[in-house]
Amino acid sequence: MSLIDNDLLSIQEARILLEHAAESAEVLEGLPASLVDDFLTHLRERILPKAREYAEASFSESDYCSPEDESELTKWVLGDLLDDVRAQTPVQKIIRSRNGSAEVCLPKGVVVSLLPDWLAVPTMLSQLFMAVHSKSPIVFSASARIHATCEKVMGDVLQVAEFCHYPTEALGFLSIFCPEGEEWVCSQPCVRVVIDSREESNAHDFDAAGRDVYHATLGNNPVFVESTADLAACADEVVLGKSFCYGMLPGAEQSVVVERAVDERFQEELRRRGCHFLTDEQADRLVGTLFMPDGTPYRELVAKSAFDLARRADITVPESTRVLVVEKPYVSEYSFFSKAKFGPVLSYYVEDSWRTACEKCIELILNSGHGNALSIFSKDPEVIRQFILKKPVGRVLVNVSTGLGCIGCHSDLPKTLTVTGWDCATTSELGVTYGDFVRRRQVGIGEGPDARGLLDKASSCDHTPVAVRVRVPDSGDGEKSRPAGPRDTGKEPGDWFSGVVQAIRNDSEEE
Repeated sequence: MSLIDNDLLSIQEARILLEHAAESAEVLEGLPASLVDDFLTHLRERILPKAREYAEASFSESDYCSPEDESELTKWVLGDLLDDVRAQTPVQKIIRSRNGSAEVCLPKGVVVSLLPDWLAVPTMLSQLFMAVHSKSPIVFSASARIHATCEKVMGDVLQVAEFCHYPTEALGFLSIFCPEGEEWVCSQPCVRVVIDSREESNAHDFDAAGRDVYHATLGNNPVFVESTADLAACADEVVLGKSFCYGMLPGAEQSVVVERAVDERFQEELRRRGCHFLTDEQADRLVGTLFMPDGTPYRELVAKSAFDLARRADITVPESTRVLVVEKPYVSEYSFFSKAKFGPVLSYYVEDSWRTACEKCIELILNSGHGNALSIFSKDPEVIRQFILKKPVGRVLVNVSTGLGCIGCHSDLPKTLTVTGWDCATTSELGVTYGDFVRRRQVGIGEGPDARGLLDKASSCDHTPVAVRVRVPDSGDGEKSRPAGPRDTGKEPGDWFSGVVQAIRNDSEEE
């Protein structure tokens, strides 16, 4: 009987994908900007009609989140987020600044992305768009729980890439999932960026020497409701942000801190929008249902509806319930409700003043140690200023949900589906955006009489390098021929390897 060593096969496939990705980097540099833009346009046209199909496939495979919500999120990625990416400065284009100097954006190099088990498809597409626009090769890996769906999406992407003459070698996907393969691919010197979007990502200790490593987390994101806030608008934002995708948006709110003067009125607004406040006894039952004794959430209960969670905990709530709310007097490192909740569950705290509420928010943020985001609802400029200045978070949202605002929806923040924390990011946005795929080169110019003119002429040139290694001739009938790549053999990069794997599996089945 033949044995299949998936770890060795995964490492071998990773080697092939990285080799091709590294080779494609030079080809990408020579691609005209028009070809890249054409590829993104065709991707949108091809993927958009399949948003619901992908969402249903994700739900069927992983049993996470709402297909309706994930479909809408994917459409947002294909719409607003993609438009935001395409509006960013193209790589290799020299941009003049106001003071007369200049800078140019260049690709960092090969990117490796470890996709989450929930919202994997929209996350994958968002990072793919950033990689393509920045001319960065990217290799994806998805866990066994969502692997088939992500592989299908990548297959559709590669078809569009081939049609648009975009180098398919620059878009890799580990078809054989194995932790050993993932760890190997993330540790290689040719990899310049690692994006780990899994909630348990901090468990991975990737060698960050010479590369940027970004860890995504849900974060223990609090919302403060000050006495001058528009309570109705605040309740709308909080409930939508926490119920959308069953509370699994990367910046979803986890706790609400309310000033006592508006506590009763705000609770009424929440109840009108489908929030159900639990008794202490019901809260204890919910904890026993959601978490293991060591505090680890049961994976099968992650990203479920509020009604489903209540039913499993033997708690009677209306079917229209969107969020479960547990009121607590204090924050504790031993309390499950003082940390991130993997579903539509909110902790609720009441404070006498905005100053004590400020301290409560800091306590909540530090209790989980990430500091993704905080939202404040207020009309008082001084209170807003104090919260902006004092909170150890990467993003502060004003009068908008953390769940929606943090990703750049309902706010003017950079759009992303990969949100990192204050203590585990290396960028000013503290979320993986287009800027994390490029490096910026500053350009200075002398003070001679012709210096400014020379820079102007250089800036106005086509930003496609002279040494173009890709050719896109017109065949005469309107159909373009396939561009020449590093190994233009007529076969997909991993064809022979896939054949070897299949042969081994066939031998195993026969025996």
